[in-house]
Amino acid sequence: MQAGAGALSVSAEARPGGGLVLLVADDGPGLPPRARDNLFQPFAGSARAGGIGLGLAIAREVLRAHGGDLRLAESTAAGTVFALELPAGAVAGPAIPATAPPMPD
Repeated sequence: MQAGAGALSVSAEARPGGGLVLLVADDGPGLPPRARDNLFQPFAGSARAGGIGLGLAIAREVLRAHGGDLRLAESTAAGTVFALELPAGAVAGPAIPATAPPMPD
């Protein structure tokens, strides 16, 4: 979660023809222009002090290796949204029950 954000939301959208898009959004102040320019560049994309700029670069490469993608969908003063695009066939297995226990803090 981005510095200054208080809430995080995750939603999913089915894609026509299969596949899934996961949208991860926060309510932080948005990404600074320098961070947006280098967001997926290893060692250059960190938007926070102490970050080394590898997290998003690695996540994008993993998704691309499986036929998907990771992109910045939106970043404004009201928050930032990333889209994780998963191709048809990448989402398999049993569904997570609606009554799954909450994740630990």
